[in-house]
Amino acid sequence: MQELLSLFPFIEETMSRLEKQNKYLNKVTLTGKINALDVAANLFDFVEKTAILFDELKVELVHALLDENLKKVTNELDFKAKTTIDILVRNLFERTADVGFFSQDTLICDFLSSQKVSQKQMLLHLQEYASKYTVYNEIVIFDTQGNAKVNLNPQNRVLQSHDVILKEALKSDSYIEAYKQTDIFPSQNKTLLYAQKIVQDSQVLGVLCLCFKFEDEMKQIFNQISTTNETLLLCNSQEILASNGTSKYSRYQESAYTIQSKSISVQKKATPYQGYEGISDWFASATLKITPPKNKNKMDEDKPQHTNKFLSDELTIIIEKANDIVEDIADVIINGELIAAKQRVYVLTPILDNMRNISTELLTTIEGATQNLEEISKEGLINDAKSAAHLAIDIMDRNLYERANDSRWWALTPQFQEELASTSPDVKALNHTLAYINELYTVYTNIFIFNAKAEVIATSQDDTILGTKLQENYVSATLRNTNAQNYFVSDFEKTPLYQNKATYIYSASIVVNGKTLGGIGVVFDAEPEFKAILQDTSPLDTGSFMLFVDKDKKIIATYNSNLALLSTLDIDDVFVKKENHAISQEVIFKGKEYIISSVYSQGYREYKREDNYANDVFCLCFIAL
Repeated sequence: MQELLSLFPFIEETMSRLEKQNKYLNKVTLTGKINALDVAANLFDFVEKTAILFDELKVELVHALLDENLKKVTNELDFKAKTTIDILVRNLFERTADVGFFSQDTLICDFLSSQKVSQKQMLLHLQEYASKYTVYNEIVIFDTQGNAKVNLNPQNRVLQSHDVILKEALKSDSYIEAYKQTDIFPSQNKTLLYAQKIVQDSQVLGVLCLCFKFEDEMKQIFNQISTTNETLLLCNSQEILASNGTSKYSRYQESAYTIQSKSISVQKKATPYQGYEGISDWFASATLKITPPKNKNKMDEDKPQHTNKFLSDELTIIIEKANDIVEDIADVIINGELIAAKQRVYVLTPILDNMRNISTELLTTIEGATQNLEEISKEGLINDAKSAAHLAIDIMDRNLYERANDSRWWALTPQFQEELASTSPDVKALNHTLAYINELYTVYTNIFIFNAKAEVIATSQDDTILGTKLQENYVSATLRNTNAQNYFVSDFEKTPLYQNKATYIYSASIVVNGKTLGGIGVVFDAEPEFKAILQDTSPLDTGSFMLFVDKDKKIIATYNSNLALLSTLDIDDVFVKKENHAISQEVIFKGKEYIISSVYSQGYREYKREDNYANDVFCLCFIAL
């Protein structure tokens, strides 16, 4: 306990003051018994019993202060660590799908199997892909002997690799993931690699290797969620893989938190995303160095009246006990004064004056403790709500960033371009390829291709829409476009392409020689995906809930069964103003008191920042008081 107290100076000081006051009370009681026991025996017996109760309460009160302060700190750290590892794992899950898709690219297969595709053509093809996904700093195509046939990064001179990952990829039917020092990218200390064999007509042609911008991604995560006195780590065993601090090592521990050198640390392993856990022994650690709070030991002259609405039932009971003890001492003083006046025992006067001083000091100490508990509890609730909303909206942005990129990636597929250029497209072959992609990218209920007449000619899953003529604005915009960097998004609205439920559909133009021959559309499985994001990031309190809304307060997603999707949320406009970015307030909603935190979507990398796509979305977290 002493170790914990040293981390929170205000609590240590409070405990010291309570001990001092309790000793003083015992001393005054003893003095009174010596000098006036014959006239006020019952009075001093009562004071002795009160002193014993006060001694017991002192321990309860200090433990309550410790628990609340510790809870606030560890909750914040838990959020930081959870965010670090979970956001990374969700990002890397998409990379496992990318390497599976790209390794089957027909242009890559033709490049390795014949002389039809030149190295220059192949390099331009890689550059097109990389321009859609800025998370890769190198893409290398190897033959089966480890010879680098072409690579994306001109600063990376790689002619041949002896890395074991290539042999592992050739033996495997799935992707291989590794974070290591490698001759594939020798200028980097370590590289996060995704490798998968390239196969055409059952013949193994080579290996595709994607190099992820690991350091760049970790900097983005750290910058978004860290604070000046906090260190965030991504660790493997005891090795620091990425950090915004100065720590030299970290070890995963199963305990809720660890204390060392006046700091508290929390470690978190990843929450699996669609069965993917990332590299098994990676975890995140968040560390906070405790500094003394300013003026926490001083009572404000105009302190607010305590409502106890931020305190738990247990804390409220402790405060009530403390106030009862102060009132009991006040009663003793009144009774003592009556006895002194009636029997003219003036020796009681200084004793009662001392008791009055003790009572005043006790009241000040307890008020200070109460105010601290309320502030800590309120700050904790606000932080919980704000952190949850921040994390949810960030995951949403990152998720939809992938959707914008997927559609543009797949629009580059040579097979799609060739079939749309044909007078009689091979629908069966197109459906087969789309189905293969959909198996890799499970966040879509359907992927479809439409021609220049806006007619659906191929789908990954729903054959009933074949031949359907699409009328939506995103389709016409896609067909007017010739820039492969552009993507288009439907409004969040009900569509027959998603069983008449509301979702976003992302699309991209399929362009050949400057002419748009059609487009590809991806139907995002919004309902379960958004619901899972909100549930995974929500505070555990049963009185809380979260939702996504647009600028018109239309509900995009929630897991609160009392709120209907696409209905308008009855809240103040202040919560859907993007200039506020993040705001927290106490409000009455449907007859109940809540803290509401609203956080505005600011995009991720190029998404919503540099691509001219505007879609104002907010995440709101409600925590009941």
